[in-house]
Amino acid sequence: MASIVATTLLTSGSATLLASLIGIPIGAKCARRGGLHGLRVVVRTLYGLPPVVVGVLVYLMLSNRGPLSELDLLFTVPAMILAQTLLVLPLIWGGTWSAFDAITEGHREALDLLGLDARNRLRIEVGLVWRGVLNGVALGFGRAIAEVGSVLMVGGNIAGQTRVLTTSIVLETSRGDLAAAVTQGGLLLLLALAAMFLIEGLRMVRPRSGTSSTPPQLPAAVASGHEGHRWPRITVTRDGVTVLDLEDVVVRGGEILVVMGASGAGKSTLLRAIAGLLPDVEGVPVQRGQGGVGRVAQHPVMLTSNPAAEVELVHPERLGLLKPLGLDGVGGRSAGVLSGGERQRVSLARALALTPSVLILDEFTSGLDLKATLAAEGVVRRAADEGAVVVLATHNLAQARRMGDRRMLLAAGREVDEGSETAALMLGEPQG
Repeated sequence: MASIVATTLLTSGSATLLASLIGIPIGAKCARRGGLHGLRVVVRTLYGLPPVVVGVLVYLMLSNRGPLSELDLLFTVPAMILAQTLLVLPLIWGGTWSAFDAITEGHREALDLLGLDARNRLRIEVGLVWRGVLNGVALGFGRAIAEVGSVLMVGGNIAGQTRVLTTSIVLETSRGDLAAAVTQGGLLLLLALAAMFLIEGLRMVRPRSGTSSTPPQLPAAVASGHEGHRWPRITVTRDGVTVLDLEDVVVRGGEILVVMGASGAGKSTLLRAIAGLLPDVEGVPVQRGQGGVGRVAQHPVMLTSNPAAEVELVHPERLGLLKPLGLDGVGGRSAGVLSGGERQRVSLARALALTPSVLILDEFTSGLDLKATLAAEGVVRRAADEGAVVVLATHNLAQARRMGDRRMLLAAGREVDEGSETAALMLGEPQG
């Protein structure tokens, strides 16, 4: 009985692991790409893939006349693992695909700007939705451990070699030994129950906290220098409607460009275009990652479990950025309990951890009190003084006057002349 249990766990566990190594990255890639509705329907259809169909397919591949006959794997444990992997792969692929759908466009844009390699990006994405991913893995393991048809066909139910609990139950039932069959069925349920309790325990684990001790001083430099860039024209069209149409847009290193306008004027679209996040426009010509574009979105997102981990994700030696932003006391606090203003400052610290040459800020102090606002502005001013391109969108007239070396006024996606009546209303200077 011990060998049967061991073979059961070996085949089902190995198949689930292999299917996870394949299905999780594919699910993440499908979710990133979007669309693919036809493929999603196919994957979900394969949830109900008959085990005997998989068994026949693997049998034909491994038989004497099959393309993999030279491997001599028929009626072995590896053949059973292969069959179960093919059987549970659609469940894990589809389940994790659904989990990755919960990652928002804001998360994806933040990850894009970090310039992570494929492995580290997948690690962060799994960390964002890992409980949903575990659900997909649990579904796969549940089907693998309860499966009988395909493993019977390609394993042969050989005593001491390829016999597992499900095939043993079938054998005992055919012999008329129902007591043994019921006993083994109960054991199978206990194994499945133990596995599900383990997975549920993993789902309840709290995310690892980053270090809460931060260096007392700001890093030597918060930004990198950039000479600036000029676009002869920036045009962005959505659903046949032109949402942004600007001529001769210029950004300069060492200067803060303030973008102002009413809601819907195109400020956020312009900032995303400059950051290189729109397919219509090539952003400032810098590489992604260190020395590239740092961005604080209008609705910032967290990529990890706490503020310290956010900075460590980009550069572990730049934790000192938390202190001047008033975050040194909340470095280990869970992301779920941070206020909106704290999230904005964490997002700014993460952006500055890149030592960016371009800093894009969209209403980056809208949730802060005056003291915190002035502290954040001081760090941003330092980035500009160190030569970085800084583009700031704000509705705050006082902030625009404090921070702006130059300003651009937008209305309905187009630049407004500062001497116009529309500009006067934006700037709080109505003409009598």
